[in-house]
Amino acid sequence: MLLIDDDAVTNFVNRKLLEKIDAVEKVQIANNGKIALQLLEQQSQSDAIPDLILLDINMPVMGGVEFMTAFQELELEQKESIKVVILTTSNHPRDLQCFADLPVAGFLNKPLTTQKITSLLEQHFPS
Repeated sequence: MLLIDDDAVTNFVNRKLLEKIDAVEKVQIANNGKIALQLLEQQSQSDAIPDLILLDINMPVMGGVEFMTAFQELELEQKESIKVVILTTSNHPRDLQCFADLPVAGFLNKPLTTQKITSLLEQHFPS
């Protein structure tokens, strides 16, 4: 799993939650979309590509919409199997509409909870 969020506290809390409930094998963190793209490109030659990305919308350097636009251009064999879910505090239709034509698998409102992550994993990774 890859968490893309510029808030260090949010990343810390989400990582601890995911580790506590043993939801994923490995949690990686990127503080913005640009770092996340670099990480994905570096890992493209290995089996370390995450199956799930939780993506914040508003971040400095490269936000969620810009990340998703660039993500579509990445040359990754595994790209089709990666689920990207927007994890945000915003439920404003204008913010969510920005992703209408982008390949996102869903939206979650912060904070991340055990119930939200469990439902998400059951929906997208039933096995």
